[in-house]
Amino acid sequence: MLKSKKLTGLLLLIAMIFFILLPRFASGYSVRLITGIFMYAVIAQGINLMSGYMGYLPFGNAIFFGIGAYITAIGMNKGLSFFLAMPLAAITAMLFSLVFGFMLLRLRGHYFSIATIGISAALLGVVQNSEITGGAMGTTVPLITLSPSVTYGYFYYAMFALMVLSCLTVYLVIKSKFGFGLRSIKANQEAATSMGINTTYHKAVAWAISALFTSLAGALYAYWMSFIAPAEVFDIMIAVKCIVIMLIGGAGTVLGPIVGAFVVELVAESAWSAFPEYHLAVLGITIIVILFFVPKGILGAIGDFVKWRELRLTRKVSV
Repeated sequence: MLKSKKLTGLLLLIAMIFFILLPRFASGYSVRLITGIFMYAVIAQGINLMSGYMGYLPFGNAIFFGIGAYITAIGMNKGLSFFLAMPLAAITAMLFSLVFGFMLLRLRGHYFSIATIGISAALLGVVQNSEITGGAMGTTVPLITLSPSVTYGYFYYAMFALMVLSCLTVYLVIKSKFGFGLRSIKANQEAATSMGINTTYHKAVAWAISALFTSLAGALYAYWMSFIAPAEVFDIMIAVKCIVIMLIGGAGTVLGPIVGAFVVELVAESAWSAFPEYHLAVLGITIIVILFFVPKGILGAIGDFVKWRELRLTRKVSV
């Protein structure tokens, strides 16, 4: 077990150094592609905290991505700098999650999932018909005044830092007493309540943390793209895609969303280039095959293999 942890730590260190140095020798296309992968990993990590550790599937989590994007765009168009608009977007998303969380999170299972879809659709309608947001046509965001190569690097490192921060936060949360409460809710909510755990409080705070990182990803995306539209940033398929990413990487694992984001995005990109007319079919079949052979996700399968190998070695030593 100790050797496995040391090996994992070494691999993570190598991966960190690799991704820090990557923009120095990679093409602009590769940098943009991996920046997008980092973004999806952040959103999937927020869903992972809710679903992988707590057992609540938030299909409407694109709400917070859209809130982050639009509050940033509106703030910057009103004269705020990005570094003021971004935290304002995060605070707005967290307050939104807390206000609706204490109501919606009293629902369970698919009722909660459907309710989040309803809230997302309602907010999309409001944004599409509001003058301040630019309506259904969308709105622009002030361009960053840097050269293309510097701009790519700027958003690459910003999204990379956000991904690392989200993983570290989830790790610390899950290792804490609060994290024990979340896992208890997933195992048996009635038993958790009988143990004195305030389940509504735990669920609301977990959703607020999920909203925080999802909205920050949306804020960076808005500044990165320089133009956003309601149907794009409030698209429910963002959450659906990140749920698939979480499942493929390994739900309930800190690094699962990162692994899943790389697998799904690289497969999607390869399918698009090799089969432009049938890329969605190829991607769908690939996802089905992966989930069929590794239902616990890639990291879940690796974890089971490591446990099996350690158990086998222990038996040999005892013999």
